[in-house]
Amino acid sequence: MEENKDKELEKKPVAPTPDDVEEVASAEDIAAFMRERRKAREEKHNIVERENPEVEEYRSEESALDPYMEPDPEIPWVKYEEPVYLSRGCNHCPKSYQPVSQCERQSCSKVTSTNWLAGIRQPTMRPFDCVEVRFKNNHKDFYRLPDGLEVTEGDVVAVEGQPGHDVGIVCLTGELCRLQMRKHRINPESENVRKLFRRAKDADIERWDASMREEHNALIRTRRIVADLGLDMKVNDVEYQGDHSKAIFYYTADARVDFRELIKVLAEEFRVRIEMRQIGVRQEAGKVGGIGTCGRELCCSTWLTNFKSVTTGAAKTQQIMPNPQKLAGQCGKLKCCLNFEYEVYADALKKFPPAGHAIRFQKGLALYKKTDVFRGIMWYAYEGENDLIAVKAEDVKAIMEMNRNQQYPEKLEDYQVELMSTSALASEANSEEVEREIERLSEGGNGVVGQEDNRGKEGNERRPQGGDRKGRGPRNDQRGDRGERRDRDNRAREERHNTNKIRQQSQQNKQEGRPRREGDNNAPRRSGNNNNRERR
Repeated sequence: MEENKDKELEKKPVAPTPDDVEEVASAEDIAAFMRERRKAREEKHNIVERENPEVEEYRSEESALDPYMEPDPEIPWVKYEEPVYLSRGCNHCPKSYQPVSQCERQSCSKVTSTNWLAGIRQPTMRPFDCVEVRFKNNHKDFYRLPDGLEVTEGDVVAVEGQPGHDVGIVCLTGELCRLQMRKHRINPESENVRKLFRRAKDADIERWDASMREEHNALIRTRRIVADLGLDMKVNDVEYQGDHSKAIFYYTADARVDFRELIKVLAEEFRVRIEMRQIGVRQEAGKVGGIGTCGRELCCSTWLTNFKSVTTGAAKTQQIMPNPQKLAGQCGKLKCCLNFEYEVYADALKKFPPAGHAIRFQKGLALYKKTDVFRGIMWYAYEGENDLIAVKAEDVKAIMEMNRNQQYPEKLEDYQVELMSTSALASEANSEEVEREIERLSEGGNGVVGQEDNRGKEGNERRPQGGDRKGRGPRNDQRGDRGERRDRDNRAREERHNTNKIRQQSQQNKQEGRPRREGDNNAPRRSGNNNNRERR
């Protein structure tokens, strides 16, 4: 009885006590929790900054804080430092009397050049006394060496400036530098070629480094000043001279700009000599750099130095749709790469009839639609219809000649060309290769199994079946049905394999002195053995 009472008490629900009731946080409690957590995070951030000033924690605005999507305060946020040396042709601050490595110069330089004449000197000529020195971005110039000084590519040198001196990196020496001066129409014997003073010292490199680090702030400050003065110009880049005595401001503008007031303000702001240089939008893209629609770096910032005029006729010649958004580059002008393949298309189009002319048939008038230059195909469609029909350029010429003589073919479909897709062309090529391999095996041309058959009667008898390629008939007629030919070749290959196997077995038995088996009766016998037996 007592056990049943205990079970009944267990089944009865127990009323919850006030301590067991789960408390629900109010909006005030959540706000207090967020304030405490924010305060703890700020205290931890101050401790981290005192210990390591180079590490900064990521902070978000208070309006963007979310109790469920907060950044982890344990993960440090490293400060981003702009690579100021990349624009000079190196990825770190060079040292005095230590040349910059070739790998570093070629990977960081925007317009690099390879000295393919390095180490080659004429025996009767003295070494060339001029070198090419690279400054910021693609800014290069030629300088004359003093007597007794020899420099190599990658040396950091101090050169003559206007006024003072500048610091740059030697990028080209020797006979190739002479060719570059001839290309730019600079006389090496002229007195206008400025001088190279010496290799840069530690003090020169320190001042050069400090000047480079001020360029970004100067660019931002100059753009604000230009906006305050209301000038219609865009400041693209700032380049300080190596001795921090002059600053060159590169800008682009659609019209002439009166920047006399701007020069006064900049001279007061930066306390240096100011020089303004106007450049075009193509040169701007080369100095700034970027990624083109092809996925590679811009040509003007890597290797292209001379800009040729690009017209819309180049795009029309290459059968490109006149879409300004796709034909324009980063600079807003037509892409320079439109000139790269223009001559190839122009030569190929000389074999084509004039595009845009309609051709007439008895069925109706066919209008020109488009051209595939390298495949030699032109597309036409009947007037009022949208079905395109591909026709060879030679056939179009012949039809136009017939129309001039008042002759009209029956219909355009008689001249239609059946085009194959890329996958179909690949499968066709594979099937042809398989057929050639089967034909070679059937003729005994594998060099191992059918070597004797190729010289025997079987090889001579099979050769006409495969077809002679020297003009005994069309190749398609010689092949016949592919399925029957494949079965016949498979049977011939199996018979040849069985014959060779029996022959090898018989030779092995003869060497070991074993008697011939009944299955060896079909094995071929040598003619010499038969003659000996008849004589016996």
